[in-house]
Amino acid sequence: MNTKSQIKTHFDFKIIIFFISIFVFSCLLLAFQKANEVTCEVTDFKVEAAEFTVGELVTFSENSSSSFSWRWYFGDGTDISYKSKIGHVFTKPGKYKVKLLINETCEIEKTVQVFPKVVIIKEKLEVDFDSPTRVTQGELVQFQDKTNNGETWEWRFGESGKVDSKSKNPKYTFRTIGVKTVSLVVNGDKKNIKFSDIVVVSKTPTKVEKKRKKTVEVRPDTLVRALPEAETIKLVPSVIKTVSESEFTELMYSISEDKITLSNFKNHFCYDFPPLIKVNSDKRFMTLDQLYKSIRNKGIKIRKVTINKEKDKCIESIHISFKFKTFF
Repeated sequence: MNTKSQIKTHFDFKIIIFFISIFVFSCLLLAFQKANEVTCEVTDFKVEAAEFTVGELVTFSENSSSSFSWRWYFGDGTDISYKSKIGHVFTKPGKYKVKLLINETCEIEKTVQVFPKVVIIKEKLEVDFDSPTRVTQGELVQFQDKTNNGETWEWRFGESGKVDSKSKNPKYTFRTIGVKTVSLVVNGDKKNIKFSDIVVVSKTPTKVEKKRKKTVEVRPDTLVRALPEAETIKLVPSVIKTVSESEFTELMYSISEDKITLSNFKNHFCYDFPPLIKVNSDKRFMTLDQLYKSIRNKGIKIRKVTINKEKDKCIESIHISFKFKTFF
């Protein structure tokens, strides 16, 4: 018996409803996205800086009327910024991709190149100035700077222990007698310094102090006649030289940097009566020569300098408290 196969096609009504629902939902979602789509009208932001170098301030800004939120990413691992205008400093040279997200949707990106900071090393200047070598107490003295490329000046005239003038060509009146060490620092760098000695003499000649001893009285009946003793003369240095504690500190730093010679250093003190030096807690004294050799061309840190002297006389002793600099 021949059997005929019949193919019956049947569609479930629930499946048709399911596909129609998905289609309608997709259309509604697409319509909602189109209705709320934000057009990115902003396409750029400003980058301003005096120099695009390490350590310099770089300003980023975006001030369009359609913007209401900002997110800055600077590409160097720093925190996000949420302001329309922000200053940022890059600490390392290189190229950085700076991104700005506006209104949570629009993204703008720029590459900022930061260059290494250029360090300008100033060359040591040859400091020079004109001044007399001998003046009178109370006289107005003219000083004239001859240094090339000088911009600032610090004059010390050896009496006050501080900066006496910041003029290029100052005038000064010395109030006390003796040898005054005049120093000039140019452009605020102690490497650019020059010293010069000026002898300040009194308006009237100084008398040599003499002291005559009393004659021994002898009775007439004494067989041995007393002879008069020869008069004695109190020794006085020909030229009184002195420095202040701050000036002596500068001299020590100049020695440690090998800027002055031994003869120049000793020339700041009385030749006939040089001072004795006591260092730190050592009870022994040393000479100027020994001090010079011990600190020459060596790094030092001075804590305190105490000078012992009487008024208008040579320095008797100097007590110094300092230490040598080390790497540890």
